[in-house]
Amino acid sequence: MAKILLQAWVVSKRGNEYFLPYTHWVYLNEIVKYYDEVGLLSPVKVMGEHEAGLVSLSSFNHVVVHELPYSDSYKAAVKHYKSYRAAYQQLNQYDIVYLRYPTPLGWLSKRFLGKKKRIVHFVGDPIDAAWVNPNFRTLKKLALISFFMPEHMAYIWACKGAKVFTNGHHLKQKLARWRINATPVISSTLNEADFHLDETKQLPRHGLKLLYVGYLRKAKGVEVVIKAFARVQQKYPGATLTIAGSGEFERELKMLVKDSSLEGKVTFLGHIDNRTTLNTLFRTHHIFCFASLSEGSPRVILEGMANGINILSTPVGSLPAVFKQEHDIMYADFNDEKAFSDRIAYLVEHPESAASLRKRAYEKVKEFTIQVFIKKIFTNEG
Repeated sequence: MAKILLQAWVVSKRGNEYFLPYTHWVYLNEIVKYYDEVGLLSPVKVMGEHEAGLVSLSSFNHVVVHELPYSDSYKAAVKHYKSYRAAYQQLNQYDIVYLRYPTPLGWLSKRFLGKKKRIVHFVGDPIDAAWVNPNFRTLKKLALISFFMPEHMAYIWACKGAKVFTNGHHLKQKLARWRINATPVISSTLNEADFHLDETKQLPRHGLKLLYVGYLRKAKGVEVVIKAFARVQQKYPGATLTIAGSGEFERELKMLVKDSSLEGKVTFLGHIDNRTTLNTLFRTHHIFCFASLSEGSPRVILEGMANGINILSTPVGSLPAVFKQEHDIMYADFNDEKAFSDRIAYLVEHPESAASLRKRAYEKVKEFTIQVFIKKIFTNEG
């Protein structure tokens, strides 16, 4: 087997011990099966005394962390250009390099390790995310995109001679404009324990429980979910909404709940990284609502389907290429709380259709396990 260098994630550190969020740890746990050594070229963040929810890397015998200065944004990472350059100049012992776009400055690998086997994995589209962000004025959008464009074009250059993957067909199509032949994949962390379908589940008119899981950012459309829930409350006054996640938009969302007189009906749980807890949330709620404006291949949709909850989402990212309206998913338009509330009411009032959607989605996502996902990227099979 070979040695691979990954530039993909931020690593946390306490003393001499390194940690990753559960989602990234799960990926690493699969990747190590294919290589003699896995190097992580990662910005390192010092953990706070009471920081929790991360998984130690101490169980991995052949994982080596190559530390970069910590930065929490692309702009901050650019200041450490010399550190990234020096790392790639020195780390020539690896046979393969994996880059997770838009991880900052990963294109340097082509300059210094261009003769190695390289994998470039596009997991999202920062340019599209900036353009559709309703929190930005047009001038700010143009400024952000102009600032990031050299990095984007450097990654396009780095794709030449590399094996390229995209989270979804829509990113593959965008890269095709640059004559880059990419392979679309469906990002997943699903293991056997994540699958559960309760065929007796009903969507009640009283006691309906809606759920959102994810970052609390403007482009995630959580305010649309809250506004839709306010409409649902008028028809189903016993309904509740649970929001699991954290982010810079949390304060504004809580103010929206207060201004909409929904206090006591909407619960904010904060960030949850424990997989068992997340699975329990999916299994004890009725409809998962996702109003995001820009995504690659949203894993949370697969996680919900595997746990047997009805999915209501915008047709974002790779979803329309994989899941069909009123077959295994329900779609509602972007920024349209009325469409969301109408779809919720439809599912409640048509229990047989809701049950069929859940079952077909559950069967569909059995194709999308973490083992299938990792094998497709990190081997020549599939």
